[in-house]
Amino acid sequence: MASVLFSGLANAQEPFKIYGKYMVNGGSVLGAKIKIEKNGVQVKLLEQDKSKFEFPLEYDCDYVFSFMKDGYVTKKVQVSTKVPKEKQTLEFESFKFDVEIFKQYEGVNTVIYNQPVGKIRFNDVLNEFDYDTDYTKSIQSEIAKAEEALKEKAKEELKQAPVVVKTEPVKNNSTNGVGVDLNKALGGGLKPKNELKSNSSPKNSSTPMPTKTSALTGIVTMGSYTAAVYLNPNMKTYGWINYGDNTGRVEIATREEFEAKFREYMEK
Repeated sequence: MASVLFSGLANAQEPFKIYGKYMVNGGSVLGAKIKIEKNGVQVKLLEQDKSKFEFPLEYDCDYVFSFMKDGYVTKKVQVSTKVPKEKQTLEFESFKFDVEIFKQYEGVNTVIYNQPVGKIRFNDVLNEFDYDTDYTKSIQSEIAKAEEALKEKAKEELKQAPVVVKTEPVKNNSTNGVGVDLNKALGGGLKPKNELKSNSSPKNSSTPMPTKTSALTGIVTMGSYTAAVYLNPNMKTYGWINYGDNTGRVEIATREEFEAKFREYMEK
């Protein structure tokens, strides 16, 4: 659903925007591309050098965003900006979604990716942009099967990768009367840099934070009840977050908590 950018209310003249994270499973985003089609015609081809993306959209159009990289399965997300004329003056918040693409392997049926992994459209009841949940449910199981097969192939490839063994000349362990380096003798400097980090306690959180992938398409969304905040101060909750794992919305009580969850996710 709509995801808020912390810059106050949007100007009514500003275009509706989509933005999010672009992830390449097991690889770098360098060399990845985003092809943008409007009403069936390509209008942009973005060369990615970072994981974040943003793009303004015009109303009354059908967009298709294709996330691709050589050797990887292309994923598509469809966005319809068809909004009733009388509602196009409303202040819609930017919509956030994340996409992760996987390496292509022979023998894995990826025909499901010929169609969009998700569709976003205007919800006339909520007066905001939202996922087409009926469409998502219709392809969810097939996407889950394909991504599981791709992950298994990636594991097999990793197991079959040749192991590189480095050889070093044998060192003379004699101290020659110089003495013993106690730091080396006790194993100093041999601990992994992230040992303390891995042994540290996980951060407490009232709700589970999103992972890079989900049961659907790796899409995470959050939004604020703009009308409630600015027009109805008696609203009990400020906004919501949806981790895309079929658990539904998690209500967020205050603006401070909302912004904290937004920052925590964006820093992942």
